[in-house]
Amino acid sequence: MGSMGHFSLGATLTWPSPALSDMATNNATLVGTQMVLSTAEMDMTGSLVSLGSLLGSWVCGWIVTRLGRLRALQMIIVPFLLGWLANAFAPNPLVLLIARFVLGMACGASSVAGTLYVIELADASVRGMMASIPTLGIVLGGLYTVGLGYVLEWHYLALVCSLPPIMFFVCTFCLPDSPSFLVVKGSPEKALKILRKLRGPYADIGSEVADLEKRNQATSGGWRALLKRYIVMRMAVIDILFFLQQFCGNYVFMVHTSRVLQASGVRWDPDMVTVIVGVVRVLGTLVAFVLIDRTGRRYCLVLSHAINSSALVILGIYVHLAEASQSEDDTYSRLSWIPLTCVLVVMFAINMGAHPVPFILCAEYFPTNIRGQASSLCYIFGTVFAFMGLQLYSPMQETLSQAGLYWFYSAISCLGVIFTFLVVEETSRKAVG
Repeated sequence: MGSMGHFSLGATLTWPSPALSDMATNNATLVGTQMVLSTAEMDMTGSLVSLGSLLGSWVCGWIVTRLGRLRALQMIIVPFLLGWLANAFAPNPLVLLIARFVLGMACGASSVAGTLYVIELADASVRGMMASIPTLGIVLGGLYTVGLGYVLEWHYLALVCSLPPIMFFVCTFCLPDSPSFLVVKGSPEKALKILRKLRGPYADIGSEVADLEKRNQATSGGWRALLKRYIVMRMAVIDILFFLQQFCGNYVFMVHTSRVLQASGVRWDPDMVTVIVGVVRVLGTLVAFVLIDRTGRRYCLVLSHAINSSALVILGIYVHLAEASQSEDDTYSRLSWIPLTCVLVVMFAINMGAHPVPFILCAEYFPTNIRGQASSLCYIFGTVFAFMGLQLYSPMQETLSQAGLYWFYSAISCLGVIFTFLVVEETSRKAVG
């Protein structure tokens, strides 16, 4: 239930794929005008969400520290509702893009508050599995959007996407506050009551609370604590993981699924294939759900980047050969299942580790009393990289060629494998404070 904000986040991120596809043939708005987007504006429907996340992450970092994780989750309803209503009734591209920016603010806040909340409620033995639930929420939200986008016009799709955050807001009143936050704020008795309900009657919750108090006494709270050398080093590791996450093709394939498939020569109905891709993303997340505690975060990251890199090499080779073939040669049109398979493998592999693990480590790497500030700063870097990756999609494709862009993404995933082996610390089943 605490991850329903991520469901709305997933719906927001994926909206451009079915919406832009529909807008190409039906650009009438609900207010009687015509919506005509340039290529740059199409890119911005995805990238402005990431830009808005910068502000949302920063503001939420303050809110989760001062008011708590649960209050922050409840406040997210405001930008979500404003954004979706403005998106649905937008009369021109400017209003549409502003709406996407506002939705980005909600997404940034959801990423910070939702992930911290889940991490802090979960027991260490299943924390990775529970921390994968927000990613599952994102992919289910994306599947919700592309599935309904198959039958709804783009503006009605925006209205329907406003329903999940409303449901989420109502559900938050049934949720407890974060025990870790309560301990740090000097309310261990309340934390003990919540932990007893969560862990059961036989769990040693007293030692868990004592460990939380000890770990957070060792690190003073506030923004100055972020300047300590080991905190800076850990933040740098998370920021690099977010860079690798975005420049291995993650958000480009997620947000612009139909555009990628059409450019790769897939002749199937792009909306139907986008739904299939959404299902594959769910399957990849379910694999991460099973593996992430059993094998660890590092193994999931390495496996994810390795499979992604291999699939992108094959996709690049296919596109390169198809573009160089003679016009009368129908060999590659008959082999259009190859790029489709590669895209499905990419989306499956990324959701196994490259997408969820940086978010999980972003919360696990820091003690509770600075987790909000440290996580929000890391998310800010992550959203900058997401904005760059989405906004540079068309320019990089023109500069590197489509095949070259895929090979670039593949090389980034190769770096991801090396970086994970050398630098990333395993946090599975360890207390995080």
